[in-house]
Amino acid sequence: MWVYVLIVLILLAIIGMGALLYMRNIRKDEISSQQSRLEEVKALPFQDTLVKVKDYNLHGEALTLYKKWQSDWQNALNSSLTEAEKELGSASEDVDRFRFNDGREKAGSVKETLDGVEQQYQALTSEIGQLLDSNEAGERNFNESEQLYREAKRDVLANGHKFGDSQPSLEKLIEAYEPELQEYEQLVNAGNYVTANKHINDVHEELSTLKENMDEIPLLIKDVQKELPQQFQEIRFGCRDLKAEGYDLEHIKVEGKLSTLKGKLNLVEPLITRLELDEARAILDDINAQLDDMLELVEHEVRSKTKVDHEQHIITDDLFHAKDLNYTLRTEIEYVKEQFHINESDIHKVQKFEHEIENLIDVYDEITTEMRKTTARYSEVLDNLEYIKENIGAINDEQKQIQEYLITLREDEAEARENALLVQDRKEDIYRELMGSNMSSVPEKFLVMKNELDIDVKEIHKYFERRPLNVQYIKDKVNHTVLLLNKFNQEAYEILQEAQLTELMIQYGNRYRRDDHDFNTMLNEAERLFKENRYKRALEIAKNGLEKVEPGAAARIEREFDNE
Repeated sequence: MWVYVLIVLILLAIIGMGALLYMRNIRKDEISSQQSRLEEVKALPFQDTLVKVKDYNLHGEALTLYKKWQSDWQNALNSSLTEAEKELGSASEDVDRFRFNDGREKAGSVKETLDGVEQQYQALTSEIGQLLDSNEAGERNFNESEQLYREAKRDVLANGHKFGDSQPSLEKLIEAYEPELQEYEQLVNAGNYVTANKHINDVHEELSTLKENMDEIPLLIKDVQKELPQQFQEIRFGCRDLKAEGYDLEHIKVEGKLSTLKGKLNLVEPLITRLELDEARAILDDINAQLDDMLELVEHEVRSKTKVDHEQHIITDDLFHAKDLNYTLRTEIEYVKEQFHINESDIHKVQKFEHEIENLIDVYDEITTEMRKTTARYSEVLDNLEYIKENIGAINDEQKQIQEYLITLREDEAEARENALLVQDRKEDIYRELMGSNMSSVPEKFLVMKNELDIDVKEIHKYFERRPLNVQYIKDKVNHTVLLLNKFNQEAYEILQEAQLTELMIQYGNRYRRDDHDFNTMLNEAERLFKENRYKRALEIAKNGLEKVEPGAAARIEREFDNE
């Protein structure tokens, strides 16, 4: 038994030893990988990048930066990488002695160290690259600045007349840039590239702005000396012509504003001479804005006159049409209200419109007074016309509705009288038809319906004698009576049809009475119901009986009856 136990223990020992060896190999591979990376970091081509700086003047700032970058990289190599090599050696010993945790921690520390060195490499090479790019950009800006300087100097010398009195200031300003350009070269020769690049960037920007200003100065001078004075004259003479045509432009104060703007304009040229162009532009922008506002006011007066000429006669016609219609309505209401009941709200509206129209006529009189003057302010005239237009349209619409309402009163009364007469005549005709029919007697409900119609017609005729007459009430009353008449007529028609058709059925069926006892009994029942004015039931019994003795006879009799 103990032999088996011994075998198991030996096997476990072998397995454990194999696992340890396996783990050691894995850790050895990791350390080997870090060792390879360490060699790669050592071989980073930092010196190849740094050597590019030697192509420049290695003095001043360039030399300081060069030494700093070289020192930083050497420190990283000498301290960080040396420490990393020691850590890797120690980690390798730990792994050989199966201290895997210690080995893993040291390998991790080496990884962080190498990451830091690589990051420092990237940072240093980036700084070097930025300096190289900045130097190239500075050289381009210097070349462009020299060209801008030469072009500006040549332009002032060759075309000095177009710059006017600003020419001496421009020449002086341009000459001031020659030492600035020389300073850049001096800084470069001294190796102070950072300062030189910043300096030339500023100079390039200023020369570019100077070029733009030189292009604009002739335009500004043209505005000051020609364009704006010409606009002043055109506005002055144009407004004088408009005044001669009858325009009142006093509220625009053209002469006063032009005088003020001319004073402002006189300030601009000295500013251009001193090259204070921002202040000059601000004044010119203000002058142009005020001119635009002035012209807008003048154009508004011209547009207003055109609109006044187009709309005045239309609005005048609408206004006096409203006045005439209001007078007609007031007169008609005084007559009509004795004959008919009129809505109090309409009476009050007409009275209110009378006062509103008078107020609008007062406004119109102001317009007429203004138009009679030597000069008129057409913007105010147009405002007053628009006010009249906005109000008179609504007044005319409502007065037209009231007029139609008054006309409708007479029409509705006439229609109600005509319908009342039709009811009177028609109810008598229907009653005569009932009395002259083959019915044994007129059913009581028809007597009741005729009596109701007689009462309604009598009340209607009596109400027509009242003054003032409420037309709406009598219309409703007559319409109600017409509906009752229609019901009377429909039911009378139906019962007359039933009575006549029942009589035909019985007459036709008499030929079968002697031979068919049951059929004779049914016809006797139908005759009894007929005498009792129960025509609908009598017709049903007669039809059913006839259908039994002669199928199809009842339907044929109905068709023939309908076709008659």
